[in-house]
This record gives sequence, C-alpha cells and structure tokens, in this order.
Amino acid sequence: MRFPHAHRGVKLIFIAELVSIVSAFVALIAAIFVPIIDSGTGSLSIPYQTLLLIAAIASIIVFVIQLCGLFLGAKDSREFRIGLWVTLVGLAATITSVILQSINSTKGLSPVLFAALDTVAAIADFVVIMCILFGIASLASQLGYTEMEEDGRRLAFYIILFYAISLLLGLLPGFNVYIVNTGWRFTLSIFGVVSTVLEIIVFVATIFYLHRATKMLEE
Repeated sequence: MRFPHAHRGVKLIFIAELVSIVSAFVALIAAIFVPIIDSGTGSLSIPYQTLLLIAAIASIIVFVIQLCGLFLGAKDSREFRIGLWVTLVGLAATITSVILQSINSTKGLSPVLFAALDTVAAIADFVVIMCILFGIASLASQLGYTEMEEDGRRLAFYIILFYAISLLLGLLPGFNVYIVNTGWRFTLSIFGVVSTVLEIIVFVATIFYLHRATKMLEE
C-alpha cells in the first residue's frame, strides 16, 4: 500500500458521505412528514424536535469525520492539504456568522454580511469536493490507474457544470413573486426541483467514486 494515509482518509470521507445520507433523510422526514402528522398542534412536537436534533448531530459527525479524513489524506496528497485548509476557512466563516447572529449588538448587522459569510462557507464546501476528487485522480495517476484518474477529473468537470446549472435553476423560483401567470410560476418552481435532482445525481456519483477510490488505494 503506497498511500496508507490517503487510503484511511478517503475511507473516512466515504463514511462521512454515507452518514450525510442518513442526516439528509432524517431532516427530510422532519421537514415533511412530521409537520403533516402534527399539524394543528401550534408548537413543535417532541418527535419533530428529536428528528431535528438527530439531523443536527449527524451533520456535526459528518463534518468531524470528513475533517479527520482530509487531515490523514493531507499526509499523502497536496490537494487534500488544500482541501483541509479550505475546510477550516469555511468553518471559520460559519462560526463567525453564528456568533454575530447570536449577539444582540451584532445580530442586527446588514443581512448582506451574513449572506456573504454563508456564501463563503458554501463555496468552501464546493472547493473541498474538488480538492478531494483531484487528489484522488492525482493518486490514481501515480498508481497507474488511468481510468480512475480520468473518471475523477470527468466527475469534477460534471460537478462544476451541474453546480452552475443548479445555481441558476435554484435562483429562478425566486422570480415567482414578480410573475402573475400561474403557468410560468409553476414552470419556475419545476426548475427548482430539477436543481435538487441534479444535486442528488452528483452526490450519488461522488459516493460511488469514493468507494472505488478506497478499493484502489488498498493495493
């Protein structure tokens, strides 16, 4: 095994992605099914609060596992080192936003500031995924796995493309408030659904590639 640290790191990142699926599923149940069942109560039910808590804890676990994976992978890959630092930048932006919004003297600051911090955190997440994919592709090149290298770079390209499309489609439903025609409003809402579907496709493809990468790095 030429890259033992990267192997353990990629394996942890793969596990983190699997845990994130559970987190997303629990959050979906909390956001859709529980409010329907408990409609009319006027307050958050205990099951609803519990599911939100589980989703929040799972998200924290995902972050910690991914951070550990990047830390290990950074010992064998320059791209993973970049991803590690970018993760810390995203974390700093998120913590800063939370702190500023929780303090009475600063939570009234311009919404643009908080939006900027949230944007930095979102971009950081995107860049980290790119670093992971390019890092795996680089390792594959060094190991002589040409197909894995090409698949990694191709997946990164599709993620960039889908991210741009998803961003555009995700913005379109926001114009509903300016449109009177019901047909057009429905069409723009559909774009939002398509955006979500694209994100799911990319997410699943990334998980499969991470699984293949763990097998590759075992050798």
